[in-house]
This record gives sequence, structure tokens and C-alpha cells, in this order.
Amino acid sequence: MKKIFFALIVLLFVGCNGQDHYVENPVNLMIKSMKNEKSYTIILDDMDAKDDGHYHKYSVVKVSKSDEITPSKTKFLPVSYEFFKKNENNLGMQIVSKDSTGKVTKAAIPAGYDNYIGNSRYGHWQGSGDQSMWVFYGRYMFLRSVFGLGYHPAYYGMHRGYYGSYYGTSRSFYGAGYQGGNYYGTSSKVTQKNRPDFYQRKARNTNWNSSRRSSSSRRSGRGSGFGYGK
Repeated sequence: MKKIFFALIVLLFVGCNGQDHYVENPVNLMIKSMKNEKSYTIILDDMDAKDDGHYHKYSVVKVSKSDEITPSKTKFLPVSYEFFKKNENNLGMQIVSKDSTGKVTKAAIPAGYDNYIGNSRYGHWQGSGDQSMWVFYGRYMFLRSVFGLGYHPAYYGMHRGYYGSYYGTSRSFYGAGYQGGNYYGTSSKVTQKNRPDFYQRKARNTNWNSSRRSSSSRRSGRGSGFGYGK
């Protein structure tokens, strides 16, 4: 007990002296808040680095026990330097999902790949062979924009490759671009083409590649709620 008490005092002292600070992970908070949802998908929608810290914005798709699908977006939320760097290559990708069995998977994979794409309840493959593209049924067509399929069509061959070697693991899956490199994620040429504002903002941002831990880490996460937007 004395050792635990001493450790807490050390953490408090270090935090108060600005050497290292704790930022509560907003994704973990969302996971806790959605424990009663039938399934959900959390997508890294945007990220930014500022003088006062590092930030993420998320798209969230929830499915209630009555099968109602609700998409939403958070505001920019403070994240730790470590979590920011860990996900720096995951723009537009889902980083956490829960399926209908209750299994929670924390891995960077193409948005919608596990719960929706390939699920005949929501759509079908159109075309032939590996170049078949996923098409949602009319009532679920809104998911096309939520998952970014307008600029990253889901191809059967790539989806099959994910399920053959990555599904059920914690390994990230970025796909293979036709001219080399990743098909999904921050370094994808397709993402760069279709999200020019993000890359222009990043190029101008002198905080982005800073190796220092940001002063925003002083935030404990209290009061920085992840209220969902529309």
C-alpha cells in the first residue's frame, strides 16, 4: 500500500512540474460509453497538432440493439503524444470496432471492412472477380460517404485479402495501391488526392513533426468530453 501511495505521489509531482502529463484516451472513453450498443465502428476522421497539444476527430457509427444505425462525428479531442504518433498513418481508417458478438477489435483497417462491407444485409458485390466493388443497398447508401467509399472503393480482392490474413488479429491493414504504397491511410495517394485541405494544413504546421511532448498533455481529460456532433 505504501508503495502504491508513493507511486501516486510521484506521478502527481511529475505532472505538476510539467515534465510528463496524462491525457485520458478519448477512444477508451467512447468504448466505455458504448458498451450497451450492439456494435460500433470508430474512424479517425481528422487530426491536428497545435501549440497546446495533439488532437483527433472521430466518426462513429453505432448500431443499437434494435438495429438502428446512427452515424456521428466528435469535435477535436486532445490525445496524448504517443497515441497521436501511433495513429499518424491512419487517417480515414477505423481504429476500433465492436461486432454483434461483443468482440472489440483495436486495429487500423479500412473503415467498414468488418461489420458492413461484405455483409449481405447491407449490400452486395457488383462486377466480377477481384475488381468487384461493394455497393450498399439504398437505405444504407449514407454509409458510402461515412466510410469514404467515394474515394476508396472497396474491392472484393482486397477485402478477401484482409479476411484471409488479417481479420481477427491486431495487425493493421492498409491494402496495396495500384502504383505501389498503401491504398488506405494517411500515406495513400488516393487519400492525399481527396483530402487536400488536410495535407496543406499539415505542410504548414510547424508543430506536426515536433519530437517534444506537447504541453496539452497537462489536460487530464476531465471536462474535455467527446460530445458527438452531427
